[in-house]
Amino acid sequence: MSDRFTDSIEPLALATQGRLIEGKVALKELKRLLPLLRSSSGDVEFSLNFETDEAGIPRIRGKVQTMLILQCQRCMEDMEFPVSSKVRLGIVPSREAAEHLPDNYEPLVCDDETTIVSVLEDELILALPIVAMHKVEDCPQGDTFSTQKHDVEEGEMNNLSTDRENPFAVLEQLKSAQSKDKAE
Repeated sequence: MSDRFTDSIEPLALATQGRLIEGKVALKELKRLLPLLRSSSGDVEFSLNFETDEAGIPRIRGKVQTMLILQCQRCMEDMEFPVSSKVRLGIVPSREAAEHLPDNYEPLVCDDETTIVSVLEDELILALPIVAMHKVEDCPQGDTFSTQKHDVEEGEMNNLSTDRENPFAVLEQLKSAQSKDKAE
């Protein structure tokens, strides 16, 4: 086994052997993840245990940890996003076989070979937030977006709402005209 984590591995063979692979990979090695980051500095620490569970399912259990630098979509500044993810992958040869995995496994569809880097990239991409944002209190522009501040004074807001015509006013006039016609 090479110390280079970009080299191919055979997950099924490693699971049969009960191998543990631990180490660090530089974030700059994760080519699919890089476009989603603001910085490629830092390492991903991991511990992956390739084994077979009680039901005979080959699996990978372990942990992935790193600090990612993302762009906050509120202030557009850098934000630290710590990742500490548990890995629970069931190794399967096809998508059809993935459908039969127990719910406590995510599928790793791998017919023959893959790389540690590929497994780590998948885990980190799945750990990313849908929208990266600081907490309001931690954001450099947080006070701008606070729900407690208003650009319009409360009195002006009341004036705005009373100045608009009710869209149902016409219906009310028609209804009252109909009522008068029936009364006559």
